Amino acid sequence: MLLIKNRGRFTALMLILCFFSGSIPFRGSAASAPLRLTVAADTHFQCADDLGAFSDEYTENILEPDLYGYASTQGQMNYESEAILAEMLAQFEASDSEYLLIAGDLTCGKRNSHLAFAQYLRQTEERSGKSIFVINGNHDCAAKSSETAISMEEFREIYADFGYAEAVNRHEASASYAVDLNDTCRLLAIDSCVYGEDEGKISPGVFNWLKEQAADAKRSGKTVIAMMHHSILPHYELQPMIDLWRSYAGWFADHGIRTVLTGHIHANDISSSVSDRGNTIYDIQTGSLITSPNAYRILTFGDGSIDIESRFVERIDSSLLPETLTEQQRELLSVDFPAYAKEYFVTGVGKWFNRNLGSVNRLKRWFKLKENTKAYTAAERLMGTLGSAVGQDIYGPDNSIEATLSDFGVSIPQSGYKKPYEAAAKLMYGFFHGDEQTVSSPEDVSLLLKCLEGAVLTAARELPDRESLGALVYRLTGKPLSNEALRETSEKLALALLETLAGGIADDYSEPADLNVTLTFDEAGETVPLHALIRFLRLIIELIKRAFSI
Repeated sequence: MLLIKNRGRFTALMLILCFFSGSIPFRGSAASAPLRLTVAADTHFQCADDLGAFSDEYTENILEPDLYGYASTQGQMNYESEAILAEMLAQFEASDSEYLLIAGDLTCGKRNSHLAFAQYLRQTEERSGKSIFVINGNHDCAAKSSETAISMEEFREIYADFGYAEAVNRHEASASYAVDLNDTCRLLAIDSCVYGEDEGKISPGVFNWLKEQAADAKRSGKTVIAMMHHSILPHYELQPMIDLWRSYAGWFADHGIRTVLTGHIHANDISSSVSDRGNTIYDIQTGSLITSPNAYRILTFGDGSIDIESRFVERIDSSLLPETLTEQQRELLSVDFPAYAKEYFVTGVGKWFNRNLGSVNRLKRWFKLKENTKAYTAAERLMGTLGSAVGQDIYGPDNSIEATLSDFGVSIPQSGYKKPYEAAAKLMYGFFHGDEQTVSSPEDVSLLLKCLEGAVLTAARELPDRESLGALVYRLTGKPLSNEALRETSEKLALALLETLAGGIADDYSEPADLNVTLTFDEAGETVPLHALIRFLRLIIELIKRAFSI
């Protein structure tokens, strides 16, 4: 039996009882034609009225700030979102997909953007004669309605034509609903949001509703596909998860909900697991449409299998771009949209570096540093200057990371990168793109680690309080302050920072492949462990492996 996180006796008891009921294997009707779906997620649409002016914050040490300096720190192409959405919808219209499913975070959360987004969907349905179904994400609804934000109830009203009006059943206390895609397949759109929070959960009320829907689908002989914004399985080792995910994932698999379409993490990734009763479940996560590589998916459901094809927006209509963009930006977006989008993403990672790398919180937890001690003071001051230190050029005879490392007898791998954030962006891009190991490499990880070591050493040499620095060095190495001990300290701090930047995302958590693959329900390949102890041991192995193999 699956381990159950202790969140109350009643919930635990209900989950245990549910494991003893029957399950439906995923099988389509041999006589029916394959079901084809287009799936998108995290479209984060912003209408022109909601965009506002460019932000030039956190652009220190960025290579091309005039072109890409307006990039968001998450790589979302907010100013291009309308043009990207329009292209994806046009491709859906021209395809042989029967339905479009959008797995949450439809907009930036503002009322005007929701109204404009719904109008885009409505026009697409009218032109194509096809149906579109949506579910809310954590950015879509606020806890209460306001002049600019909408509530969950208003979300259901605005998107009534995209699931709620066609529903065969609705959960009235959430945005969840059920709709029949054809005679043999039912879609369960699951509201996993905690309004006003990034975190998700399946509430007891929604879970009771799911039990009713799974039982009804079984009586009707229907295959069930689920769509929810948050993950039902983890996609990287350190990913925050919904409460009781192990129990829910096992229950889903054993009760006929074998395919779950998700978003939220902005990455193209597929995770699988097998319940104790031998039933496979797949979490098929689709990346953010407005983040490079601007992906969506085509899913074909056959007899006991799913063919997944990942597609990418490769062109846009420049007439849909806002006037805020310069003529040069418009031209580059028109000539080679994928190349522009990738450079935008790389710059966004650089801005994220500048904004977030200076926090001492990760080091505090990693090394158990106590506040109001000399070691903590040194770590705090190091982090305060690390942003500028890591913004140095990687290579060069003076004022570079290479030069600093050379003073300590350390060499740095050669590459085509100029700034450390470019190496970090390569790792991040591999994760968002999918099939990580085909995009990034161990050399990228090694280079980034050396860049972080050099940045720590640069910041440490500029720290005037040598007594506090000595306390930090002794806390981490047990040695008095010296060049050798300082180098060892930089290695430990760099590893902690690397875990913060790329912890668990440089490698796939589980097979199968993430982009183009045929999934079957007889064999899941390498799977996500549902037992908490197994997952904990796997995390320890991953951290040890990373520490000794890089």
